[in-house]
Amino acid sequence: MTYIQVIILKRAGEFDDPLTYSVPKELESECAVGKGVHVPLRNRTALGIITEIDVKLAKDISPDKVKPIKDITSFYLNEKQIELAKRIADYYRTSLTRSLRLMIPTQVWKGKLGEPEKICYQLTHRRRDSRISPSEVRGIKQKEIIELLTAQDETPESEINASKATIRSLIEKGIVEEIKKPIYTKPDYAQFPLKSFEHKLTGDQGENIEQILCSTKPVLLHGITGSGKTEIYLRVILEAIKQGKQAILLVPEIALTPQMIDYFKDYFGPHLALFHSKLSNGQRAAEWWKVHSGYAPLVIGSRSVIFAPAQNLGVVILDEEHEWTYKQESSPYYQTHHIGEMLSDLWGSQLILGSATPRLESMYKAKIGDYKYLHLPERINKQELPKVEIVDLRDEFKQKNFSIFSRNLQNKIKERLANKEQIILFVNQRGVARAVVCRDCGYTEECPHCEVSLKLHRGMGRKESALVCHYCGYARRPNLLCPECKSPHIKHVGVGTQRVEEEAGRLFPEARIIRADKDTTSTKEGFEPIYNAFKNGQYDILIGTQMVAKGLDFKSVSLIGIILADIGLHIPDFRSHERLFQLITQVSGRCGRGDSVGQVVLQTYQPDHFAIERAAEHDYQNFSENELKFREKLGYPPFSNLIKFTVVGSDLPKLRKHIKIEEETLEDIFKINNLKFKIVSAPAMIPKMANRYYYHVLIRAKKPHIIFDHWKPPKGWRVDVDPIHTT
Repeated sequence: MTYIQVIILKRAGEFDDPLTYSVPKELESECAVGKGVHVPLRNRTALGIITEIDVKLAKDISPDKVKPIKDITSFYLNEKQIELAKRIADYYRTSLTRSLRLMIPTQVWKGKLGEPEKICYQLTHRRRDSRISPSEVRGIKQKEIIELLTAQDETPESEINASKATIRSLIEKGIVEEIKKPIYTKPDYAQFPLKSFEHKLTGDQGENIEQILCSTKPVLLHGITGSGKTEIYLRVILEAIKQGKQAILLVPEIALTPQMIDYFKDYFGPHLALFHSKLSNGQRAAEWWKVHSGYAPLVIGSRSVIFAPAQNLGVVILDEEHEWTYKQESSPYYQTHHIGEMLSDLWGSQLILGSATPRLESMYKAKIGDYKYLHLPERINKQELPKVEIVDLRDEFKQKNFSIFSRNLQNKIKERLANKEQIILFVNQRGVARAVVCRDCGYTEECPHCEVSLKLHRGMGRKESALVCHYCGYARRPNLLCPECKSPHIKHVGVGTQRVEEEAGRLFPEARIIRADKDTTSTKEGFEPIYNAFKNGQYDILIGTQMVAKGLDFKSVSLIGIILADIGLHIPDFRSHERLFQLITQVSGRCGRGDSVGQVVLQTYQPDHFAIERAAEHDYQNFSENELKFREKLGYPPFSNLIKFTVVGSDLPKLRKHIKIEEETLEDIFKINNLKFKIVSAPAMIPKMANRYYYHVLIRAKKPHIIFDHWKPPKGWRVDVDPIHTT
């Protein structure tokens, strides 16, 4: 008797362990890892996925107690997807069920396994070989159907101009038969690209493509902004497709998807699959089947597209690989780069990481030879990088300029508006203000349920301004007087997109202004309408948060204003300097891509900060070398690995005592194994939310996974392996 292990496709929160079933003799030949099965479960029939075959029963389990599977479905995952799910479960300390859910869209997980089909009609075999009697066909519509099906076989239902009753009558007479055909079928990959290349390769691009195609290692493609990385992606993707393979191209934000689709659609027509968070469950399932069937040789999307069901994977590309959005911040907490490395190992496929400001972890891997390092040091057509001017906001304040726009930035905006050129104003903050504070006594408006300040918002579907908690959703009207000292000087401080929009409208009334942040892109269409409107010249000024800093290409933008560069600089996180450098460099790179030389006005209260100075000089090499020395000295990644546990409780003293006991156990494990380590426990940056206390326990060591060989995290300890945020 053959025994198999099956993961049941079920609701989240049910049991996660695989179950053992037997396989009847008549089904053994069809059994394979990844196949879908119907199995008995608690007086009902459930759907599942085979994860192991030829399982040995435990000695205490009687074969009579093991239930047989009922049948095998047409649905399947390939063996490499199952192996990937197992590796994710092991490394990221999650269940196999949770990791498998990453591979399967919700609609399919819920049991709607069938591949999308279309209904077609054709003449029955008997009627194709014999003459149809006129007496059998009644009416003009039936005659038209017979003529159509005689001329072309397998005609889709949508092409037949007749009622279902008319067609059914012909079926009942045995003249016509209904057949079902898959909507998505694999095309001839040799037909791509569908048009000639639009751009001629530069010498650097051609050389880098040759190096990529012959590399047996993952490739770090370090290309400055505007250096033509996307054209390299296109050529490498097409080379993989010519070999009958599929390609996955990841972008860090949904905002970048329209631009990538515009770039690739002429070369692939409808044979693109698209994954992003705005898709409905039904749309996501349809895109999944496009890839599974081979209909789409190229898949484009944000983080989750890494799990697209490619059947013969040739290349995975992470564009803007430095972006933190490639880290999943809910369970399982996977890092997309690491999943790309797993896929490369499983398929023997190429992995390409592209960025103008690579992650220091990626640069270090290139330095020690784990990655192949390639460089694009110049922009296409030898365009100059934008000139960056640093404005000291302390001087502006001393000279009684209380506007959020420095005089330098105001003058440059006026010049660009007069020249009919476009401007991007970058704000690293959502909403009108960071906080609402009394300037007399220092009272801050805080959420009564969370230890976090309330943010002032205008609009957002409300008739009046509102103070909003971004963590629990609490909202109320602002106070006119300070509750503590009754002062009227209770004002908002900080800079948000709405405030910048209001100030820009006041200073530049002739300008056409549009804003792109989470509030204005929350619809199903997302950023795309704003992107298209600005690209087509319908607006002069685009005000945006981080989504406008990531890889966008606007030829008419000649000026970037970074309203306040300092935000986030002093967050207690060892990556804060790296993030600031990357952000400044990336947002600066959005301008000067057309005929005009780009200019950037960088406003800051800390003009002498190392990261700000290096970013203004476009000096990644110097910045990365110094920052890696700092990391090595203190033992931070990439010179160690991190595991972060989040522990939550409603009783703070009990929570602290519980953490202290577990810390002592963890310290003993490292000492017994003679490993250097550092364990730190501290309140989270937001220490209290919805009346619950949050603590982080951070472990830093070269082999922190060893703890799981000797210790099981207590119930409620949320595990984040290789965290991006440590606070």
